[in-house]
Amino acid sequence: MIPFPVQNAVEITGGRFMGPEALLSDSFDSVSIDTRTMQPGALYVPVRGDVFDGHRFIPAAFEKGAKLTLSEVDTPYPHIRVPDCVKAFQALAHAYRCQFDIPLVGITGSAGKTTTRGMVSAVLSTVYDTHSTTGNLNNQTGVPQVLFGLTPRHQVAVVEMGTNHFGEIDALAAMSEPTICLITNIGEAHIEFFGSQEGIFRGKTEMLPHMRPGGRIIVNGDDDYLCRIPNAFTFGFGKGNDLRAEDAQEDDLFGTAFTACWGSERLPIRLNVPGHHMILNALSAVAVGLALEVPPEKIRKGLAGFSPISGRMAVEKLPRFTLLNDVYNANPTSMEASLQVLSRAAGRKVCILGDMLELGDQAAALHERVAQKAAELAVDVILGVGPLFDAAMQGTKGLGFSTQDELLLALPELLQTGDTILVKGSRGMHLENTVGKIRTL
Repeated sequence: MIPFPVQNAVEITGGRFMGPEALLSDSFDSVSIDTRTMQPGALYVPVRGDVFDGHRFIPAAFEKGAKLTLSEVDTPYPHIRVPDCVKAFQALAHAYRCQFDIPLVGITGSAGKTTTRGMVSAVLSTVYDTHSTTGNLNNQTGVPQVLFGLTPRHQVAVVEMGTNHFGEIDALAAMSEPTICLITNIGEAHIEFFGSQEGIFRGKTEMLPHMRPGGRIIVNGDDDYLCRIPNAFTFGFGKGNDLRAEDAQEDDLFGTAFTACWGSERLPIRLNVPGHHMILNALSAVAVGLALEVPPEKIRKGLAGFSPISGRMAVEKLPRFTLLNDVYNANPTSMEASLQVLSRAAGRKVCILGDMLELGDQAAALHERVAQKAAELAVDVILGVGPLFDAAMQGTKGLGFSTQDELLLALPELLQTGDTILVKGSRGMHLENTVGKIRTL
């Protein structure tokens, strides 16, 4: 990052500086919320969480070489006293982002954000030095870290924004000031906190008022909610979209091909990832590429080289099984899309479905809907993990397990050599443990 003057940080946060006066003329050259990975010369940001309070680690931060800390309490170490460290962190991140007059693509939506982010980055990286969100840094403390990762060499940024409450996208977009707002879809993810899909729509579109003048809105035009947004560039399968997919073909579990069409242009594209839903993710990346003047052949090259991150519909060929590792997260929309991919596999098909969290009063009905979808798609073995899927399996041909430990004990007797196995569930279900078990069988 560009060194950030301490005096500026005090003014931007509106905090009270407590430390040696000479430090006000100094700068910090990195920012960290984790003392385990902190670099000397950093600003430390203590975050209060459900389990740990970062203020407890202020001494450790200075042992690691911190130059300064934010703090909500008095401390003997040099600090800027603020009422809310996260809000101060976000204010600093916004000020830092404003030093870069570059395109910034903000991505949100109910499903497909991380895959879309990867595809957009793959396309833009064929032309530009691209800075992008990594891992799960898409929340109130993750996005500021991403913004502080910008350097003068970067020509474009891709920032993923996640939410499960009203006001969160508003804060993330306010600090990021996107020049392109990309929304993938409106599903049922986090409906417990938004109340309805209409509420989710309102939450996701909190991004739009913060788009910089002259920016572009890119949305899934096949989505019943997103198609309402005026002056948006739309993508999808429908003929009324500005950018549409035609001639879609799926090569079992090993890839997907389609033709991207806009105006009089036609661009054949092949993806090395399975799933009809991946075409929508790829179309959004095409749309961003066109908006930022990436040549069509470069767009095709970027998408051809895209590989999913671990846990995002990654196909693994094991000695006995074919594993569809999709454990990173889950909601009803992504569950049903993954089941569609599984249904196209040859041989016996097995799904291991972990509970989908944060669905509120609709949780039982949505789990039953997914279980029914698996049955309709003729999945041979349907296994549910967690109290919600355990209940949803009652009265169906599926088998439910209240805990993952129960499932792991039963797996050796349930699986057969040659099976194709989908494993998917919400992040809080930790189904990576099930993936690990399958790899050993």
